[in-house]
Amino acid sequence: MAFSSPSGSRGLQRAASTMLTASSRVATSSAPAHPAMLGHSVRHSHVGSAPLYMPTSTTLEILPFPPHPNPSRPLSTSLRYAKTAVIRGPQGETVVPLQDCIDLDLEAPKAASADAATSTSGEDAEPTKLTLRVKDADVKAQRSFWGLTRALLANAITGVSEGHSVALRLVGVGYRASVEPDPLPRTSKLQSALSSGRTFFLNDAQKAWEIERLRRNEEAAAKAGPRMRLNIRLGYSHPVLLAVPYGITASTPQPNRILLRGADKEQLGLFASQIRSWRKPEPYKGKGVFVGDETIRLRTPKKK
Repeated sequence: MAFSSPSGSRGLQRAASTMLTASSRVATSSAPAHPAMLGHSVRHSHVGSAPLYMPTSTTLEILPFPPHPNPSRPLSTSLRYAKTAVIRGPQGETVVPLQDCIDLDLEAPKAASADAATSTSGEDAEPTKLTLRVKDADVKAQRSFWGLTRALLANAITGVSEGHSVALRLVGVGYRASVEPDPLPRTSKLQSALSSGRTFFLNDAQKAWEIERLRRNEEAAAKAGPRMRLNIRLGYSHPVLLAVPYGITASTPQPNRILLRGADKEQLGLFASQIRSWRKPEPYKGKGVFVGDETIRLRTPKKK
């Protein structure tokens, strides 16, 4: 009568595992190599390669020079060789920097027939298809600009056609806000740079276009009504007075709620962050200025 020892069973298990490992290696070596291993990988940006659709009420213009957000300071290196994409619509005008490595392809809608083209109204007409592509998709910097520019253009198209909105909540005892006329004069960054006599424009065409854009913004603001400012009570001994920038409309549907509307999503976010900086949400009592659906996890205070 034969008995199997534990050491013998362990040896059989080791031999079986060795045979399985060898067979898996043979199967792996016989499998075809991945295209990325052969150097034939195709790199795409899933965000940048997605097409955009511009309504008929919006227009796109490409300028040969980059936008200059602050003429009193030198332009950043990343924007020095960029272009300017100007998107105009019913809600206003928005500027997006366009890097030199990105090309735009506009595909106009094709009408089924001449009668259908003439009978189609402006609201029911098909939108224009906008596609972005880069010169070399293997360069990481170009791929990053690819998706970024597509996202900025999508926000700009939505802003000039429908508009963006940001809601702020004032949480705290006595926290309230109101909108009132602003009696103080305003000076933009371009006006300050021109008055000082020290500007950093790349050429005269860029300077002339920035001055013309400022004039258009001032005319649009004058048609919208008087300049407004926010009067916010945030627990200080004094009220917080913030001038509402051009292109933004502020309202207070409730005393503890501020609603900002505008065509430029970046400008809306910047102004909302400035309001929030006066009373950031604190984690012990949950007081402060909350932007959108922002929440905060409360902490338990330490007991002595």
